[in-house]
Amino acid sequence: MNNFDPEKRAWQESNRAALLARLDFALNAAEDTLFTEEWSGHFVAVTKEEETLRLWLIDQNANDTDWVQSILRLSDPLTLPMSYTQAMMLALIWQPQPERIFVTGLGGGGLATVLHHHLWQSRIDCVELSPPVVAAAIGCFGFAPDDRMTLTTGDALEALKEARPRSYDILFLDLFFDNGETPEHLVTDDFFRLCQSRLRPGGLLTMNLGAKGPEFAQRLETIGASFPTVYTCRGHGSTQVVFASERPPISSFALTQQAIAVQQAHNFTFPYVTWVSRLIQQRPDSERPDSERPAPESAQ
Repeated sequence: MNNFDPEKRAWQESNRAALLARLDFALNAAEDTLFTEEWSGHFVAVTKEEETLRLWLIDQNANDTDWVQSILRLSDPLTLPMSYTQAMMLALIWQPQPERIFVTGLGGGGLATVLHHHLWQSRIDCVELSPPVVAAAIGCFGFAPDDRMTLTTGDALEALKEARPRSYDILFLDLFFDNGETPEHLVTDDFFRLCQSRLRPGGLLTMNLGAKGPEFAQRLETIGASFPTVYTCRGHGSTQVVFASERPPISSFALTQQAIAVQQAHNFTFPYVTWVSRLIQQRPDSERPDSERPAPESAQ
């Protein structure tokens, strides 16, 4: 479907109007905390400041661990203010017309909402671990499941176990606690083999991962054990987005051309194509020239 399809345009106009209507209360609310609820030793909170909503996950028993889960600009709720979510949309380079998508780590639902709006005929299955985060997404951020966007409250691992093999074209994984760490059971060999088994031929896994410390390189290696082609994209914060597939690598020129085609189809209100310049193909050590291989650690 091209951007000038009248049925698509009519649906999107109606969808945007409905989203704005759901956000009307927040637009008229004072700058304050709009939502707070306890969950598993944390506070889930939504604040409004300067026409912007933020979803926070705050550890009750530690200092300086507040973590912004989502940001929504009330003036343009279909943009993606957080850089890593913009980068994750590069998944459409590999799968421009996905039939079925898995999204986990819902947050405020911004990524799922944007996918739902632009990929107006795709089916999207969303999974979120925290019930208060679900309540905040629906009650404050305008997230709205419907006949083609479902929402399940639970663990991503269990949800993927229950899914049929070869169910999805794209898996979007954004799985963090308040300290910026991904739960250990969601970065194992077994987990990524499960992800690989749930993707259709040519499907893509895209995952937001903390980029600090040696754990990042170790996790890339773990992903590479299940997916022969791996790219990374550095955002503007402390994370990197990983794209993993069984498909062969794509040339830099082809990546750019496909990104241009995706942007022309959807007219995203964020700098979509510029993210391609941050894509780096990761290669196994055996394929790297000696100059690129990490130096061996000195004996202790």
